[in-house]
Amino acid sequence: MAGDWVDLSQPLFNGMPRAAAHGEPRFWVDEFRTPIPGGENVARVTHLDMAAHVGTHVDAAIHFVPGGKTIGEYGLDAFRGPGVVLDVRRRGVVELTPAELDKARPKIRPGDVVLLWFGYADLYRSPGDYADHPYLTAAGADWLLERDIRLLGVDTVTPDLPGPHRPDGFDFPVHKRLLAKDVLIVENLGPGLGEVAGKRIEFLAAPFAIDGGDASPIVPLAREVAE
Repeated sequence: MAGDWVDLSQPLFNGMPRAAAHGEPRFWVDEFRTPIPGGENVARVTHLDMAAHVGTHVDAAIHFVPGGKTIGEYGLDAFRGPGVVLDVRRRGVVELTPAELDKARPKIRPGDVVLLWFGYADLYRSPGDYADHPYLTAAGADWLLERDIRLLGVDTVTPDLPGPHRPDGFDFPVHKRLLAKDVLIVENLGPGLGEVAGKRIEFLAAPFAIDGGDASPIVPLAREVAE
C-alpha cells in the first residue's frame, strides 16, 4: 500500500532565496490584446528569467565535475526510486554528521533516495533566515556514498556549508564527492517534506531536457510506502 503523492517543490517568485552566483531571478507577465468581433482577445504570457539552479532543482555532475554528465545524460531511473526522508531538524549553521545519520530512521538501504528534512522549507520566504542553514559534513557525504545512495535532497539552498560561513578556498566537498559518483543533488525542497518525514517513500521527478545543462528545475513528488 502507498499513500497519496506529496509535492516537494517550492514556488517561484521575485525575491526568492538563491546563491549570489545564480543572479537575481525575474518573473513577469505580459498581456497581448488583439481585436475580435464584439471585443478583444487577451493572451497572458508568463516570463521566467532565472538560472537553472534557482528554486527546487537537481544538480548534474558537470556542475562541479569537469567532463561529468550533463542533465540530459542521466536516464529517468536516476530521478526516481525508493528512499527515505530523515528528520534531522535543527536551527542555525549546524553540521550533520555520520553518527547522526547512522542513528536516523528509517534505515538507509542501497540504492535509496535520501531526503534530509532540516526544517528550513518553511523559512523559504524569509531569505535572511533561510541563508544560515544546517549542512552535511564531508564525512557525512562519504558515509552516504558507502551506502550506495542514488540521490540526495535537502530543504536548504545547498547541502554544503552556507555561503556566508565559507572559509577562503572552500571547495564544495559535499557537491564534489556526490556528483563525482553521479549521486544527484536536489536543493530547495518544499514544506511537503514534513508530511513524509521519518517515512520510507517512493520518489519521482523529471528534469527539463536542457542541452548541455548542469542543472534543471524539477517538481519532486513522494509518497509513503510500507516498510
